[in-house]
Amino acid sequence: MTGLGALERLGRVPQGIVRFDLGRDLRAVIALLELGFHDDLEARDRRWLAELSTLSRAGPALGWLMRLAPSPSSGFDGFVCYQDGRLIGNVSLMRSSREVWIIANVVTHPQYRRRGIAFALLEQALDSLERRGARQVQLQVRADNLAAHELYAGFGFWPMNSATTLRLAQVRRSTRVAGPGSDWALRSVSGRASWQMARRLLARSGALDRGGPTSLAVQALEHHWLWDGLEDWMQGRSRQTWAALVEGEYRGLVSVLGLQRQGPHRLDLVIDPRWMGRVERTLIDVALQGLAQLEPFEVECEIDARHTTILEALAAAGFRTVRTLDRLACDLDAAT
Repeated sequence: MTGLGALERLGRVPQGIVRFDLGRDLRAVIALLELGFHDDLEARDRRWLAELSTLSRAGPALGWLMRLAPSPSSGFDGFVCYQDGRLIGNVSLMRSSREVWIIANVVTHPQYRRRGIAFALLEQALDSLERRGARQVQLQVRADNLAAHELYAGFGFWPMNSATTLRLAQVRRSTRVAGPGSDWALRSVSGRASWQMARRLLARSGALDRGGPTSLAVQALEHHWLWDGLEDWMQGRSRQTWAALVEGEYRGLVSVLGLQRQGPHRLDLVIDPRWMGRVERTLIDVALQGLAQLEPFEVECEIDARHTTILEALAAAGFRTVRTLDRLACDLDAAT
């Protein structure tokens, strides 16, 4: 079989399913996403695709430039499907943690649907991730997309939860922090003992349950070492975590990921079930106060749809609900 590099040198277009190549495929994938997800794209999504489209004009040189400055943790990959010289299918893969990957942008050209293309792309993607040592793959899908649910169930995906995405248009620099209650104190999370308490809180809240470390708060447990801070600095990112301390244990926690180059900033809340409704306001306020010192981007968070007190606290802080999606997971070690 002719390799992809040889195909490019010969000026030939691939046929069938091949690994995503940034320089060769980006422009066509952007056009396919715009076509396939047209009704679901927000204005911000369209701006992002337009910026990517401008970047894609570098063509094959883009892939060469990206290889000069690789990001080992970005873990972005995927597969595309060509037929008759036309890119008609895509699946994107993104690393979430050492053993957990995210599947996104599963899309087929409208004229080629119901031909098994999405099935073949997913099969190739899952096989590839299993060979790399991934133990779990996660994705999100609209609750009313019955065809997609049926497709994913056939691969062994099971329902984790439903996640509500909320967004704050801009952080006010005048944000004031509501004082903590008389029975708890606000603390910045740092040091080994603090992260051990944070891990216990995440375990009590269910964030460490079956489903893998995908939330920002859980990721914070893996990104507090010196080399993680250096990598974040190189990527224009900053992370902060605060907690509600009660009698030597954390009962609530908020993590933020601030970005310098392009938003949105991200925020995540984890609350001990017995302390729901008691610490959210102060934790949200201190997080927004920290983000107010950064670029005036939007702030986005994703919360388990069952956690109504957190959703209500975010709404009171000015966040608006964007959408609610079902989160599914496939355990690759169990599927073999």
